[in-house]
Amino acid sequence: MNLEIAIPIALHQAAGLVWVGGMFFAHFALRPTLKETLDPQPRLRVALGVFQRFFPWVWGSIAVLWLSGLWVFLGVMGAKAGVYVHAMMGIALIMTLIFAVIYFIPFRRMQGSVATAEWPKAASAFGWIRGLMAVNLGLGLATVVIAAAGPAMIGAGA
Repeated sequence: MNLEIAIPIALHQAAGLVWVGGMFFAHFALRPTLKETLDPQPRLRVALGVFQRFFPWVWGSIAVLWLSGLWVFLGVMGAKAGVYVHAMMGIALIMTLIFAVIYFIPFRRMQGSVATAEWPKAASAFGWIRGLMAVNLGLGLATVVIAAAGPAMIGAGA
């Protein structure tokens, strides 16, 4: 593999790891621990603080994923790729839209509700974030499987 493709693929994998790995950690490690150890008000404050630190990383990851993916697709592959690449790009678009919804609707509502101590509204917004993040996590993990299996399937004539 030459540097022309190695650099964007490495950037792509690192950005995907940050986003999908962060969602996995938040969903399966952080959330259950917060629920077991903290009452609702401090739990919502901690969750909000985590999102405020994680979401800028997600925006950066999204930018790197799109730029590096398009670099490979358009620059290296000449816009000619297997069905698996198109599937990954379609899933990426859906994931990006879901994250935009998370960020601009329930996250903003959660910020405002925590700031004004409206705990039921904050909890409702947190619930929406958790649900949408779980969908994105599933899509992200599916994309990892497609990325790993796609080239082998194409080589096998799929």
